[in-house]
Amino acid sequence: MASHLTSASLATLLAAGMATVLFASAAHGVGTQGAPKHLHFYMHDSSTGPKPTTVLIANGTGQPLKGSGGSARFGDTMVMDDRLTEGPTPASRVVGRAQGFYVTASQGDPAVLLTMNVLLADGPYNGSSLAVMGRNNVMMPERELAVVGGTGVFRMATGYVLWKTASWRGGSAVLELDAFVYVSPAAAGA
Repeated sequence: MASHLTSASLATLLAAGMATVLFASAAHGVGTQGAPKHLHFYMHDSSTGPKPTTVLIANGTGQPLKGSGGSARFGDTMVMDDRLTEGPTPASRVVGRAQGFYVTASQGDPAVLLTMNVLLADGPYNGSSLAVMGRNNVMMPERELAVVGGTGVFRMATGYVLWKTASWRGGSAVLELDAFVYVSPAAAGA
């Protein structure tokens, strides 16, 4: 009987010890995220031409934004369905779409609150998406927006997207996006 209790006690101690190590590892972030996945693409945003990808859906009634020449006002709301490509030219291979909206949400700088879904339609992430939102001060050389979720391979994703304006002519802009995405191993295996 004593040897049976010793084996049971030993098993209980081992199980408790393993649970403690696993809990401590999770509490300190060990094993919760790997290195970020890096995605790089260009977003083609145009409010002009026969097939604009961005349209004004609500006119802001606030003051004109600095540097806009009166064409953009506080409160303007735009909806977008922009192509995402491998390279900066319109002829580059399409890898997905950026669908969402932005609102001029600053009474000073030409900054917008942007919310979009990045829908990937090519390569290993085909069918997956990222949810991105944040403040985009369009006059800054580089902006950072947050990855706040995702679907498919990117379920429960976090991270950030660095934005740069590659070109801007009139109502058309090409934006360079570098996304750094963290995916929880638990979500990736679900």
